[in-house]
Amino acid sequence: MINSSSLGIVTYLNKKTTTRQSGSTLSEVKTIYPAAIELASTTHYQRGLVTVFAMLIIFGVFPLMMYSAYFFTWFFNGAGVVLFLMALVMFIFSVFSVMVAFHFGLYPLRADMFSLKNDSLFFDRKKKKVYRVFRNIPGLIDYVRNSLKKRNPFYAWPTVIIEYDWDSLIFVYVSKVVMLGQLPSTVHTLGVGIKDPDFAQKQVAKSDHDKAWDQMLKHEAIPDFVDFFTIGNPLVMSEYSVQALWAYLHAYMEKNGPALPAGESLAEAAPNSWWQSMGLVCPLGSRFKHWCKEHPIFVPIFFIFFPITGPFYSLWGTFNWLSHKTAFEAPFPPEIRAEWGEPLLPKK
Repeated sequence: MINSSSLGIVTYLNKKTTTRQSGSTLSEVKTIYPAAIELASTTHYQRGLVTVFAMLIIFGVFPLMMYSAYFFTWFFNGAGVVLFLMALVMFIFSVFSVMVAFHFGLYPLRADMFSLKNDSLFFDRKKKKVYRVFRNIPGLIDYVRNSLKKRNPFYAWPTVIIEYDWDSLIFVYVSKVVMLGQLPSTVHTLGVGIKDPDFAQKQVAKSDHDKAWDQMLKHEAIPDFVDFFTIGNPLVMSEYSVQALWAYLHAYMEKNGPALPAGESLAEAAPNSWWQSMGLVCPLGSRFKHWCKEHPIFVPIFFIFFPITGPFYSLWGTFNWLSHKTAFEAPFPPEIRAEWGEPLLPKK
């Protein structure tokens, strides 16, 4: 997830400017309706990996912390004052670590299992609306706080559907420098800011000094954002693909552009079986030829170190399959979906 406050906004993409670049879906389109399209996150291979991490904490760190708390209770009988106080401090710390380890293991497990199939964006060009569908997953600290407050670590994480007017969205090309190991790398993404509906009134109420200061800082009258999200995977996008995705969305919503440009395909479908899930995460599955072609170095390494890679990727593939099996579609309002008509692609 990318926070708008940490991004460098390189370019504001003007809807009134005719784009010269041909657009591309970047295989982000999942479903096509007569009057709308659905863009969805399609990183199917990532599912299950956080569950492996969760299992490591639940069956490794959590029992260790419980044993640590039990161990320090031995010093409570027959110990001197100093030793008793030291044991008491370590016991309290161990009990706190038990609680933290439990939540650290449960949090990624809940995020991976029984989750939305996709975080989706629906673009309705007939009504000029955009619908954002996502699961409201709290931050780890907020999750621990709410869990203790509600006395229930399994309290509901709701699915949220937000309706935006197309004209209220401001598209920006944003970039951020991240460290991959010891090497800096720039990630690119298409950002969407939602302008403050009261921005005009707030501007009028500002003094001339404040207006001049804003103008000097921004160099242009861009409204403040009250919400912000990104489209696409920033780890695989480039400056050119960001522009191509923007050109596609702009053409579809405002120029009656094609829902699927010629020569492009829909987003990758989710796996239907354990064997397909294994093929997503490693060569030991349904996509052996694909792995040999796309990752010729990894395949022999995988089989050379099979005593290590085999169990790990088998767990990952199994949890990937379980994650897809337990995933659910968002309860999108049927009256809105009915206005779009039956899906054209993919066929039911």
